[in-house]
Amino acid sequence: MSFVYNAIEEAVRDVYATRYASLAASSIIIYDHLITLDNEFDLIWKSPWSIGKGLFIINRYYSLASVVANNYALFGTTLTNSGCLQYYHWQGWTGLIACMIAETILQMRLYALYFLNKRILYLMVGSFILTSASAATIMSIGVNQFHAEAHLLPGLPCLVFNVPSYFYSFWIPILAFETLLCILALVRGFRTHGDSGYPVSSDFGKRLVSLLIRDSVRYYVVMFTTYLTCLLVWVINIDLLEVPIGFSIAFSCVLGNRVIFNVRKVNQKMKDDSETNHRHGKENTSDYEEQEFDTLTDFEMAQLRSLRVEVEPIQGAHLVI
Repeated sequence: MSFVYNAIEEAVRDVYATRYASLAASSIIIYDHLITLDNEFDLIWKSPWSIGKGLFIINRYYSLASVVANNYALFGTTLTNSGCLQYYHWQGWTGLIACMIAETILQMRLYALYFLNKRILYLMVGSFILTSASAATIMSIGVNQFHAEAHLLPGLPCLVFNVPSYFYSFWIPILAFETLLCILALVRGFRTHGDSGYPVSSDFGKRLVSLLIRDSVRYYVVMFTTYLTCLLVWVINIDLLEVPIGFSIAFSCVLGNRVIFNVRKVNQKMKDDSETNHRHGKENTSDYEEQEFDTLTDFEMAQLRSLRVEVEPIQGAHLVI
């Protein structure tokens, strides 16, 4: 009898830990949405459509939708067994999709930092495909073995059983890919700040290089720590399966969006400065126009081709992504 009581007590404790973790992750996403609404309106919705804008919207609002679904499943009272099982399937794939979207954004940045180096592109894309395929295979096999029960005990709307012991390996290819991207960002950072100085001559190019390297390294450090925590939690106690997933979605959403915001802010400042110069009549001569065009370095041209930079000879470079 004591064994049954202890099992029930442990299950209840795990469910409440999952609920609190879900609420915490949801708070992160919602809070970030609220404090960045002005940036979203000014920097995203007012800009023309591009790949970067599409990725931003998917990353931002798909994650928000997952918050609503997660909390409904954890606190709702109308779930059936089949609905509960579908929720666990959806949650697992949501974690992978959110990770893939955010990593796509960061790969675009690294591609620009390496001046459209095709070998770097092939390395990243090939590794990304292998990583996504490996993680998706593990996820597919794992979730198909799940068994879910709705309202097995009062106050417990959804419980999952039969989680395979190897399910933690889902995070291994993702961690390996994050390590690769982090190494690429660090190598570019060391080369940029080495004896040769910046590989760009314009102040705009220097700001972009510093910003992209800084955001890339910060993103990889935070996400590597998050994914490693997910792996360790699943190894130590698989009953806490859902606890770290919400945070992995929240951090990838927030950091991926901040990367886009930061780049667009730098670009907007550059554009505003150019417009100010225009009002003061500093670019009315053909000599200045030629000089302004000549300040476009290889890095700006790389941004032009890979990140949809729209360069205006008089008003400066306009980064769309």
